Amino acid sequence: MNSNYKILNIQAHSWVDKPKMVFPTITKPVSIGCFVWSPNGQFKPNSQKVPCLVVPPTIKFPISLRYEDSTPKLEKKPKIFLDNMLQFIESSSHMYVMAGNNRQARLNANIVCTSEVLELMMCAPYEKKTGWSLGVTRYRNTMYICRIDVERPDPFTEDNLKRVMHELWLRKLRTHCVFENGIEMHHQSSEEHLRFHGVFSFNLNGVRVIFDSPVLAENPSTTLNGSAPSWVDLQIRPMCMSRLDWSVHNRTEALKWWVKCFLLGIDSLYIAHRDENAHVHNIEKTLVGDLWKSCEKDWSTTVCANFMVHLLTCISQVMAPIDCPSTVYLFQFDARQGTVSYESLRGRSQYTFVSDWFRMMLDDHTTDMWMTPNLETMSSTVYQKQ
Repeated sequence: MNSNYKILNIQAHSWVDKPKMVFPTITKPVSIGCFVWSPNGQFKPNSQKVPCLVVPPTIKFPISLRYEDSTPKLEKKPKIFLDNMLQFIESSSHMYVMAGNNRQARLNANIVCTSEVLELMMCAPYEKKTGWSLGVTRYRNTMYICRIDVERPDPFTEDNLKRVMHELWLRKLRTHCVFENGIEMHHQSSEEHLRFHGVFSFNLNGVRVIFDSPVLAENPSTTLNGSAPSWVDLQIRPMCMSRLDWSVHNRTEALKWWVKCFLLGIDSLYIAHRDENAHVHNIEKTLVGDLWKSCEKDWSTTVCANFMVHLLTCISQVMAPIDCPSTVYLFQFDARQGTVSYESLRGRSQYTFVSDWFRMMLDDHTTDMWMTPNLETMSSTVYQKQ
């Protein structure tokens, strides 16, 4: 390990064996907006063209996930870090900028991040193969967190090849059942659906978090009449699995499915069952609560939620003295050891991700501070485990 890194007093894997814990106080996620990003990563505000899941009629099955021509390459995602989230905040700044104690404009959120950040934290107690790195910046009492790839993974490992194949299958499946506002159109790119993000807000033990995530809507009618969409998730798994396969699946994929649904307040997900020839024979709607019950011997929702809250608290304590939009702290999770270490990169560096325009936007909104609505009243419903 780099000698500049310090190790946090936290051991993720040991949380699995901790005595019975109480589920933390987490308010139900509130959907507060949406946007899309272009192929080159540019932000575009959008709430009209919502990708909706429409399960095909029985006659359309089986659905082949194979590609007739050569297998396409996955779209290479641009390194956008938190750029789109910051632009979303800027586009609705009257909603998110408030007066600080020192009369400086600041956000009325303690943490701004992506759903991926929270998902990684929740899964960490059970993750023993794949590590990750997070970049954290603290500015005017708000922490900004995003995933940063410090090291490039080997693209030819078995796990990575399986991941790529799964993403290709999922992309092909989307062309058969995900449509803009639920209306099937020819020459519609599945990549456009993956670039549609919802923005959410909730409280973790009194800490307000704003984050974004790719989303799918369930019922097209709810997206067209002005009411809030009902979000769902779409996943694929094999039709036939051995007892060992099921055990591995429950501890990995199923855990990640539940975590994503929990963070977005999703009640149901759709699971496509494929055979060994990559043909989907049916898509089954499953309650997230039932998914959790089927895996309760493999992982604990309480462990996942408490570890996320604890890790965020530890990071907050480390970042407390920092007030600089350029300074980034790198937090690295060692999956094999279950440890989290960090190093500080003071001032501007290759990992700086809070842009100058965002800092200037906060300065420019000083005169608008007193027109800010209070987000604390948006949701007070305690969100308990599924």
